[in-house]
Amino acid sequence: MPIYPFYINCAMEKEISFSAVLREEELDGNTIFVADCVELGVNDFGSSVDESLSNLKNGISLLLEEAPEKKELLIKMKF
Repeated sequence: MPIYPFYINCAMEKEISFSAVLREEELDGNTIFVADCVELGVNDFGSSVDESLSNLKNGISLLLEEAPEKKELLIKMKF
């Protein structure tokens, strides 16, 4: 059953949140779930929705370590 793109709100820290678009894709005959952070242009995938969101949060954390000014984009956006 395909999952059509939809937005969810995720919280990483008390003061920041982001939205993610989730979609289902096929890769080498396997189903994967892709999560895109629309505010930062970051995406990641996993074999489940939870895994893809966890991987996305890790990717965003790494980005914020290297480019802390990007955190302002997530603080200013209130959902």
